[in-house]
Amino acid sequence: MTTKEIIKRYYDAIKQKNGWQSIISDEITFTGAGPSTKGKDAYVTATTRFLGSVKGSSITELIIEGNKACALVNYELLSPKGNTANCVVAEILKVNEDKITASTIFFDTAAFRNFIAQG
Repeated sequence: MTTKEIIKRYYDAIKQKNGWQSIISDEITFTGAGPSTKGKDAYVTATTRFLGSVKGSSITELIIEGNKACALVNYELLSPKGNTANCVVAEILKVNEDKITASTIFFDTAAFRNFIAQG
């Protein structure tokens, strides 16, 4: 599979909240707002927690260069109290052997924390 096909498959599965875990390498490295992690279990735990607030998502930009990709993704958030917000995430991904092996994300952490705090 090409890098583009893998990345599209991943985000399609994220949108459906099903099957995205199979596209993640056991040795994935992740860098985000918190401490960096290594390993599939930590990535799956963090992503599953985030997806609990997501009611929809769409890729607005996707740039592919070799085995690397940069995706700009709009996540529609829904809180337990019914509050809604959008969270735009820039994610840089690396693919090897049909698996995502690295992810670095950038987003407005203050706005996201405020949304979570409001419930």
